[in-house]
Amino acid sequence: MTSRQRAQEAPRPIDELHDVFAAVARYFSLLSEPMRLKILHTICSDERSVSAIVGATGATQTNVSRHLALLHHAGVVSRRKERNAVFYKVADPVFADICRTVCRQIAGRIDARQPLRRELLDFARDH
Repeated sequence: MTSRQRAQEAPRPIDELHDVFAAVARYFSLLSEPMRLKILHTICSDERSVSAIVGATGATQTNVSRHLALLHHAGVVSRRKERNAVFYKVADPVFADICRTVCRQIAGRIDARQPLRRELLDFARDH
């Protein structure tokens, strides 16, 4: 029996984690879009209506709604309807903590003279 045949017969321990790694990659992919980060920043501490999120982010309602639907489907945000308005809030505090931690790490690596560093640190501190 060749080593290739043995490798095909016996699953490696890391192969058993494939589904976990795929799910984690999907979870982290939610952080890969700047608009989603803006939306999360907007609703990190308070529930907001879609129109308030649109106003805070400067994006179109269509764009904001598309990102909110994705975040809602992933279970990161929750929503409720009140008459004609829809309100969103962060439903997964762990996700908000991960976002905050990543912002702190990136801000810490940015040159202190750049305003982006201060904005990221302020965001991480306030939320």
